[in-house]
Amino acid sequence: MNPAGLPGDAREWGRLAIIALATVLSVLLDLFFNTVTYTHFFYLVLILAAFWYRRSAVAVGILLAAVHIAVEYFLYGPPGPDILISAGVFVVAAYLLGYLFELAGRRADGLHFRIGEPGAPACDRDTKRLIARLSSRDPDTRYQAAGCLGDAGVPAAVEPLAALLADPETGVRWKATEALGKLGSPAVGPLTESLDSENADVRWMAAVALGEIGDPAAIPALMGALNDEDTYVRSRAGLALGAIGEAAREELIAGLHDGNERVRWGAALALGSIGGEEAATALIGALRDPDGDVRQRAAGALGDIGEPALPSLIEAFRTDDEELRRGAIAALGLVGRPAVAALTAALRAGDDWRIRSGAAAALGAIGEQRATDALIRALDDEREEVREAAREALGSIRKT
Repeated sequence: MNPAGLPGDAREWGRLAIIALATVLSVLLDLFFNTVTYTHFFYLVLILAAFWYRRSAVAVGILLAAVHIAVEYFLYGPPGPDILISAGVFVVAAYLLGYLFELAGRRADGLHFRIGEPGAPACDRDTKRLIARLSSRDPDTRYQAAGCLGDAGVPAAVEPLAALLADPETGVRWKATEALGKLGSPAVGPLTESLDSENADVRWMAAVALGEIGDPAAIPALMGALNDEDTYVRSRAGLALGAIGEAAREELIAGLHDGNERVRWGAALALGSIGGEEAATALIGALRDPDGDVRQRAAGALGDIGEPALPSLIEAFRTDDEELRRGAIAALGLVGRPAVAALTAALRAGDDWRIRSGAAAALGAIGEQRATDALIRALDDEREEVREAAREALGSIRKT
């Protein structure tokens, strides 16, 4: 993050100097060699600015646009529409690059170069000094202090660490999240409050930490976060509820019947992590949800549960509800090879032609060569529906 060990202000001036120098050198290419390549080098400047400043790099984009217009004016006269458009592209590109770097930074450790690993200074044993360092202007200092406080399990650090969830540095935010997760139940209160932050990054990191803690006291707040406007926050809240496990099961099953499709989607995601027969039964009902995304998520959750969901999924073929049957086939396709033996048995001995037909279709979705013999035998089934499903499945397997 700060490999030269520079103080925060010195490093900031260094970044600005690099941007200014690169801009000047790019323009000099045009002045000395009479080329038109300097605008191409501007994009390298924009990439650096976006990496360092995220969406704030739009200010650099505006600067480059102004430089471009000024150079063209002094060299060639009043700029035409093409020059103005290319100048505007710098501003748009700066914003988009900054936004993409922000999205990348949402992943664990993002694009932040980690410090405090092997070879880093030992942690200070004075917890008051460590807490004070969380307010340092140097992000390396904040990062190391957060890691030390998490390892030491200092409850007094909960509030200052929670404040770091809004830190401008991605790595510092993530280290604070990790530390809060290590502090356990004392951190639940500030973290649940952080789920109401205006900053989406703060909300999803709080959800991740709550999942690591696994305290059932966080269930109501995390259920509320399933309705968050940000998709990533909703998914982290769902995974956190899944990590809490059994204690959240009943509320999640109830959430599958919520009037809000966001909550139903998140509940399905969480139940897939928890698993079990009760969750599988509830998720099979969600395969007929009026919202396509919820149906898809329910099928994915049943695929995550895997073998324990097989009896309920195969039994679901007994229905005449085509939507439910399609959902069960999709879920079994996601279960994959572990479902082949049970489906082959159902294809051979199912007492209901709808089960045999569904089993054939699911074997086709899995595409497992081992099912070929059973599907060939099913071509002689007494029901045309089963024979047709077996033919289609064999065609699918041949294509794989």
